[in-house]
Amino acid sequence: MKAMIFAAGFGKRLQPLTFKTPKALVKVKNRPMLDWVVDNLIHHGISEIIINTHYLHSKVHSYLKSNRFSVPITVSHEEIILGTGCGLYQTRQFWNESDFFVCNVDVLCNVDLKKFFEFHRNHEATVSLGVNNHLSSSMLLVDEAGFLVGRSVEGQQQLLRAPQGKTFEAGFCGLHAISPAFFSEVTPPMSFSIIDDYMNLLKTGGSIMTWSIGDAYWEDIGTKEALKKANREFPG
Repeated sequence: MKAMIFAAGFGKRLQPLTFKTPKALVKVKNRPMLDWVVDNLIHHGISEIIINTHYLHSKVHSYLKSNRFSVPITVSHEEIILGTGCGLYQTRQFWNESDFFVCNVDVLCNVDLKKFFEFHRNHEATVSLGVNNHLSSSMLLVDEAGFLVGRSVEGQQQLLRAPQGKTFEAGFCGLHAISPAFFSEVTPPMSFSIIDDYMNLLKTGGSIMTWSIGDAYWEDIGTKEALKKANREFPG
């Protein structure tokens, strides 16, 4: 199985740490975030990885060249930052005809990704998303069967698919399992945020499942406060 790591962002919330260091190379417990994410993917059976780059891209490229990982790593460089939706679409030729996994470089977790992949395949969904109960200004709306049915932004709910039973809000964990059929079901150009593409997919009858990560460790290291917390609590 192949995977993509979103790593093109500016890391603005981590400034000044990211003035001269790309977010992917900011260290958690004395190792770059990128190392932790790559090692976790390899541990769960990922055989090939593609990473998108933009901000301070030469430093990421140099790091990848000087550090040998046990699986091939390809770089998808973006001269203009494309966001998650367009950034993924740019890599569409990389995936062949197999399901694949996508994650963020600044999300550290010990989620059992093999169980997540198994869930995705068993449900034959176009997309499956890892969720938990963390709160943010933008939440996913999920029904009792686990289908994504819309989203809630700043408390305003947008229902885009008829739910099975009651709905509840769930936090998106930045973990995606995606079928290659996704690229034929969305209309290019894709959005800057892939979440917008998922919402558009719901409008056209697409099937997106959610999978709870339960009580697994998970942290979005997008802020200096979260980075400090991860340095204290991340189990490695």
